[in-house]
Amino acid sequence: IQSTVVKVSPAFTSQRCPRCGLVEKTNRHHDTHEYWCKQCQYRCNDDRLGAMNIEMLGQEWLNGVKHPKIEKLTTAG
Repeated sequence: IQSTVVKVSPAFTSQRCPRCGLVEKTNRHHDTHEYWCKQCQYRCNDDRLGAMNIEMLGQEWLNGVKHPKIEKLTTAG
């Protein structure tokens, strides 16, 4: 079995909502380790959220995106 390690940009991985795509720094609450999207109300652990977004970037790379990254958007897009 062969594996590939892909380095992706960590920028905004703990701020992007996996449901609606909103990137908002204040949605992450460091003291409670919780992420709560103000736009769609999605909630989860902030470390889990970061892992989900890193997985999404890895999937984009597998699908042919040469340098996958999360763009800072103020509204879902």
